[in-house]
Amino acid sequence: MTKYFDLLRAYQQKKQDGAPADTVEVSETTSSAITHNPYAHKEKTENTCLLEPEVTSESLDETEYDDETKHLPSNNEVSIDSLPTEEDSIQDEAHKNTTSSSDFSVATWLQEISLSLQTIFQAAEKHQDTDLTILDGALQNLLEQLEDNTKVLDALELEISRNIKQICNVDCTVNDLVEKSIMMMLYTIKISLRLKLQHQTIVEHAIAAMLHHIGMAMVPSQVRYKVGKLTKDELALIRKAPENAIEYLKSCHVPYENILLAAEQAAERYDGSGPLGLSGHDIAWIARVVGLLSMFEALIHIRPYRQRLLPRDAIRELVNRHKKAFDPVLLKALIEAVSLYPVGTFVQLNTGEIGQVTMVHSKFPLRPVVYINMDKHSNPITAREIDLKQQPNLMIQKCMYEESLESDDA
Repeated sequence: MTKYFDLLRAYQQKKQDGAPADTVEVSETTSSAITHNPYAHKEKTENTCLLEPEVTSESLDETEYDDETKHLPSNNEVSIDSLPTEEDSIQDEAHKNTTSSSDFSVATWLQEISLSLQTIFQAAEKHQDTDLTILDGALQNLLEQLEDNTKVLDALELEISRNIKQICNVDCTVNDLVEKSIMMMLYTIKISLRLKLQHQTIVEHAIAAMLHHIGMAMVPSQVRYKVGKLTKDELALIRKAPENAIEYLKSCHVPYENILLAAEQAAERYDGSGPLGLSGHDIAWIARVVGLLSMFEALIHIRPYRQRLLPRDAIRELVNRHKKAFDPVLLKALIEAVSLYPVGTFVQLNTGEIGQVTMVHSKFPLRPVVYINMDKHSNPITAREIDLKQQPNLMIQKCMYEESLESDDA
């Protein structure tokens, strides 16, 4: 039985075979990009920089993976390590939808930052300067909560999955951009925590991810929402969005250079196929992060002309069709950060009952906590929460989004 995280093991095998670690010579063309890589640091020799974070390998039980994973890429398709170990005691605590520390509320925080983003994107739409520092304070607050209680991130992901449409469903033309920013923020934090980045670096990464596409606010909404083929003039408007973003962000006196680098280079690809032709580590680290997550978010985002992919299917798409376009270290971290059954998705058990994933055990990714509230026909039943780690006879047979419930006959 093929493991879902088999594709995390090529680096592990490489190390066992005695292969050297990935290094890059420092030159005038690479030193600038390395500066923005939080992991770049000098080795004992002065002319070599280590570009890969240290990761602790963890053995995963073969029995933890079911037949649903058999079509995922094999371990020779991408270079990645196994998952790092986390403390069970943290993950085993009871999960709460609204996590509070002092007066902190996940639901309130999400509403406030969504309104802040709406204000920022509406200002960009009108070419009016605005204050961007409000995002810095909000993210600092969130990360402080995460330091005290790691369940806050699960609670935030659940709140986003349940209420993002309602929060963004107001009468304005930038809601699609605000929703993308929220999703980019979530996955930037998840991947940054997986890479063990420092607090301030995560804040800068998250703001860069949230604002890198702000130039799209200056593209007419009818072009952004257009389902059919774009005209040459419409394509020109979209292609000018990064330039518009840089000019606008500079006029707003962005607090971090990373924000500008992300806006400028997020469309660049590791294999050199981007619009500027930059490749590998010539692309700023933050732009490599944002570029990968932007494509991932696009795959899991609802579009008028197609259904969104489940996160694990989006990962499969990236690995099967686009792996050369992205930094393998970051692709590895994204795969590690995305659960097979993410918080907020719906699952059907072998009993036929359906519920929503509310928490994931990092060491037991196939045994999440599920809030059961529907029978196999999606009819409401008495709700109860089940920790599958404590229920070995129960297994997940299907994963889906809420919009798929009515159309699926279980």
